[in-house]
Amino acid sequence: MDEGRQEVVLDPNRWLEVRRFRGLYESGAMSLRQVARETGLNRRTVTKYLNSQAPVAPPKRAANGRRRQRIVDEFAPLI
Repeated sequence: MDEGRQEVVLDPNRWLEVRRFRGLYESGAMSLRQVARETGLNRRTVTKYLNSQAPVAPPKRAANGRRRQRIVDEFAPLI
């Protein structure tokens, strides 16, 4: 990944929205630009998720190495 560029990770609903156009794109009924316009996403993002090597499950955000702190963690010893 290039510096200054942030990798886009779609939420599961947006991912499904893009994937429903895959058949239309692969059959030639819609172009990448048309899918991008219809979904409101960048053409590069659409290309990434309609690619034949794209995962068949929604993407997950990579962990940054830190444990996510929950509000209850502070009070857990008291409970």
